[in-house]
Amino acid sequence: MPRNLSGAFIAVSVFGVLLALYHAWSEKAFATNPFLVHYSAFAAFYGVPYWVFGVVWFPLVLIVGLWSTNLGRSKLRMELLALLTVGNAFTAYLVYLDILVVKSFTLVYAALYFTNYVLPGLVVSQHW
Repeated sequence: MPRNLSGAFIAVSVFGVLLALYHAWSEKAFATNPFLVHYSAFAAFYGVPYWVFGVVWFPLVLIVGLWSTNLGRSKLRMELLALLTVGNAFTAYLVYLDILVVKSFTLVYAALYFTNYVLPGLVVSQHW
């Protein structure tokens, strides 16, 4: 019988939230002067800075994970993969952008991307 990995999923989601907030802070997203935020031609998607996606995405995944597992008491549901696939597709685009286009791959980016790919891995391993 497979172990209940919902606790690990929730922990990884919380870690993702903390990483996203750190990334936003390092991008000076919370500065009172909006002109302090450093933008490049590749720092936004349709005008939305990339740090916003992390700050929205990881709390969303945490809330959906908590809701779908009854606050971690039940097992991860395969339906989570549909939501996580959307995030993984966007993450693949960001990895491409960072490695091949901008060439600015950092440890924070790598940790965010890795965290985002661990989440569906937990769901798949729950049902393996």
